[in-house]
Amino acid sequence: MSNQEFVYVTIIASSPERVWEAITTAEFTRQYWHATRVHSDWKEGSEIVFMVDDQEGERVGCEGRLLKVAEPRELSYSWRFPGNPEVADEAPSRVTFTLDPVGEYTKLTVVHDQFPEHSKMRDMVTGGWPLVLAGLKTLLETGSAIDFSSLPEAAGA
Repeated sequence: MSNQEFVYVTIIASSPERVWEAITTAEFTRQYWHATRVHSDWKEGSEIVFMVDDQEGERVGCEGRLLKVAEPRELSYSWRFPGNPEVADEAPSRVTFTLDPVGEYTKLTVVHDQFPEHSKMRDMVTGGWPLVLAGLKTLLETGSAIDFSSLPEAAGA
């Protein structure tokens, strides 16, 4: 792993099919991804958009293009964050989810890479992905979502 990639691995007590559904369905992502709803037709080359609900209404948070869709084992897309002025002009990076069955569980590996040199986005995802993925894991294992980013300890992440 270079300092230009972020890698996160966790085991989730759920099937790859259920984890896939949770990362590709707006109703799921809204619960654990800071009120963000993912939208796409899930065809390689198509757009993927993460819509955020906030006090001003609905807005685009992140967006990209689907690079690989191999349900339920691998999902990869480019990643831009035009909703954040600090990184809005930064070149796209790449996010890849790999879901491997481990008995009745799923090993989820998230690799966020291909950051431009001196990327501010790289620093942002280091704190953001662990919160999002903890929310995903908690939702699938307990049935209740927690938005970990709202916890006081997460404010510095």
